[in-house]
Amino acid sequence: MLYWLSVLLAIPIGVYLLLLIGWHLLRRHLLSKTSGVLELPLLARSRSSAQKIPGTAVICGGSIAGLFAARVCHDHFERVLIVEAEPWVASEEGRRVDGWKQTHQRSRVMQFTSLHMSQAFVYRAMKYMFPDLEEECRRSEISIMPADPAFVVSGVPIPMPSPYRESGFPLAMFASRMGTELTRTVIRRLVLDKTAHPNIEYITGTVTDVLPSPTDHSRLSTVVVRTVSGIQEFEAALVADCTGPARVGLKWLQRHGYGYLNSAPSSGSQKYPHGTLPLDQLKISLDQKLRYTSILFRLRPEFHDSLPLPSHLKNLKKICTYIDDGSEESLKVGKGMFVLVRGDGGHLCAFTGHYGSVRSQPTNITEMKDYVRSFKPKEPIPEWIFGILDMLEDIQDEGSVSALKIPPTTNIQYHRAVNLPSNFVALGDSVITVNPVYGEGTAKALRCVLSLHKMLHSALSSGVKDTLPPDFSVKSFAEAHGKTDWMWQSTRLADYGLPTTEPIMGETLSSGAFWRRYGNHMQALAPKNELAAWVLYTMLAGLGTPIDAMHPRLMFRVLWSMCWSS
Repeated sequence: MLYWLSVLLAIPIGVYLLLLIGWHLLRRHLLSKTSGVLELPLLARSRSSAQKIPGTAVICGGSIAGLFAARVCHDHFERVLIVEAEPWVASEEGRRVDGWKQTHQRSRVMQFTSLHMSQAFVYRAMKYMFPDLEEECRRSEISIMPADPAFVVSGVPIPMPSPYRESGFPLAMFASRMGTELTRTVIRRLVLDKTAHPNIEYITGTVTDVLPSPTDHSRLSTVVVRTVSGIQEFEAALVADCTGPARVGLKWLQRHGYGYLNSAPSSGSQKYPHGTLPLDQLKISLDQKLRYTSILFRLRPEFHDSLPLPSHLKNLKKICTYIDDGSEESLKVGKGMFVLVRGDGGHLCAFTGHYGSVRSQPTNITEMKDYVRSFKPKEPIPEWIFGILDMLEDIQDEGSVSALKIPPTTNIQYHRAVNLPSNFVALGDSVITVNPVYGEGTAKALRCVLSLHKMLHSALSSGVKDTLPPDFSVKSFAEAHGKTDWMWQSTRLADYGLPTTEPIMGETLSSGAFWRRYGNHMQALAPKNELAAWVLYTMLAGLGTPIDAMHPRLMFRVLWSMCWSS
């Protein structure tokens, strides 16, 4: 009897241990394949000068993705050319140390003065790319500090998970969106440093076209640029579309018959191979009806010192991250959030965000106070938060207000395209945008660039030295898809839980209902469950994987909670 009882007890224990081992093995694989965390050291590797590909890598656009792409291409090509449309960006103004004093703004950056979060993943990746990063951040007053998000869900603080209590939170850069231009300015200084990167050049102009090779239509040979002095043409060994949401690369490709089986737009009679699509059907999008307001202040040190902060927050940049729960009541009015964060150069940003038009969008601190008081948390919002808002209300005329309606998020499914030029890639927002609330934009761009870097190293390992292999574009887009699709899918499923969202054509908001419910229960457990808290913190840092929430022990606990609440 005791024997069989032991067997019965051993079976579930054995199953659990097998699941746990499998989870750890799969997670380690995904840390390379999807999140790219384990592949970041690759960013510090470069070809020797003798191994570099002859010719020029032309980077179309000086966005963050474009700057990162230029840095990576410098390791692989004899010459790199960045084409940037805005003249001031190429001047000393675009590289100044005190970037918050810039007299120009990026005309194409809608969120220039809005809150911007930078994940710990971003800092870790940039450290491999730029050894002088810390010094340049110090010069521009960008703080590098532990990425403590000060998470509060429905008024309930989420405690620091034990792994972080022992080692501390991973480091991250803290900046306002003006600070993001400041961050971009730092990156620009690092990338255009002629001592470190002598073969990167920068011109002001607009790419108007790309031309196929006259002898081989499977690759591009020339980039056409309109400058103040006229039209110029540049031979290109690689063309990278980094034009952001404009996604001009799609127009170039369509103009020259790329992306179709017969060099022509799709028709009902054409049958594409399974899993592929014609160029004009690659774009999918959804609209979350996202609205948010950032009010940015530049404050004196004594003002910061007088803020009524609890002692444990005195030295932190992130003051509060308040997130509505996923209750039916909060979803009906447009699930909201509120953030207070200190940035570079004495900045403090007060931020609110929600979905739909039921809530009023604040345009000043007085309205923001009413907005925050309208939340119905499980635990009251601490009065010291309203004390800070009272202080800001007294000087609200000094704040810079940015009230935005965010456009739909879009995915250009290049990994499903046919007949692409072998030396064409697109990176960052030129391929995919995700819900900005999750602060993943720069991390997404870096994952695209990491994929490009990996494929360029792979081309060298395959023995191809003087040019790019015929399948380079296909493999690059497939690799980037593997590292960014989980970001798209996770935010898509979360956004489908909001009744205001317009889903992708052909889909309904019921898609992913089980996993949304699972996520809501996991979030509710986080204040008292270390594994759930660890998943949330790791997700926010950008250092996790898509299966973190499926740890066997956590999954059992969440499913148990779901069963008892149904």
